[in-house]
Amino acid sequence: MLERAITVAKVVADDPVAARIRSLRLALGWSLKRLSEASGGLAPSFLFNIENGRKVPSEEVAVRICTALGDSEHEVTYRAWARVKSRGRNGRADHDALLSAWEQLRQGFGSATAVATSAETAASESQGGVRDAGRLRVPVLAAAIDPGDGVRPPAERVVNTLSLDPSIYGHDAERARERFVRLRRPFAFPLDSVQAARVKGLPSGYLAIVTRDRVDEAADHDHGPLAFVLRCKGRLEVVSGDTMGGGPIPLPLRTAGLDTHEALRTAVLGRIDLVLPDVRL
Repeated sequence: MLERAITVAKVVADDPVAARIRSLRLALGWSLKRLSEASGGLAPSFLFNIENGRKVPSEEVAVRICTALGDSEHEVTYRAWARVKSRGRNGRADHDALLSAWEQLRQGFGSATAVATSAETAASESQGGVRDAGRLRVPVLAAAIDPGDGVRPPAERVVNTLSLDPSIYGHDAERARERFVRLRRPFAFPLDSVQAARVKGLPSGYLAIVTRDRVDEAADHDHGPLAFVLRCKGRLEVVSGDTMGGGPIPLPLRTAGLDTHEALRTAVLGRIDLVLPDVRL
């Protein structure tokens, strides 16, 4: 039993990211169950095996874990770790390349960009989000505050970054890719109960992914509830497609001066394209 414990300790010590996951979790005072909840329902037993070097997570899972632990600034390192472990396990990488990548990881988390691949460093910011080797990095606002009209919200308003890929839109690869690439200067913000209650089917406590479409560009929106995001006195407000189409205007918006449907259309910032669990909770 002692020999087995020593072996496990050595595996974790030799794995800088597994050791970091465990140390961050313990520093937060979290159980494996709490990390499971924060990372979107990953099994506690799976997380235990990741921490102890017995399981190889996918890049997506690695990102979910680092985001849950508040370690998103080192997402590139977590991705490289998952990629290296996967290749080492199934033999797709040659030994020298594997050792080189692993040594970069062991240099510490201060130089996470050193392990980025050429594909990862060729990201384009032309649409506001960083499209990174088929993925999209979306800034998350701390609250329902106006992100401004820039390509990306000001840094002081951003508390996290989501890393998305087309798979979030389902198993129809062609359609998923089409919807994914159509996202325009996206950002995300947390939905509170008041905002969510205005649109049937919109869940409270989730992150809303907003794409900056105008009202007339949302005609082909055929997935989930149609909801628009408006700017109103420095805050974001959510209204339903029915409201934008001539339905009753919520009292808080009328009180704030958005008392006509023309005023609502003028204030539209974008459309909620997707909602995802808020892993920060």
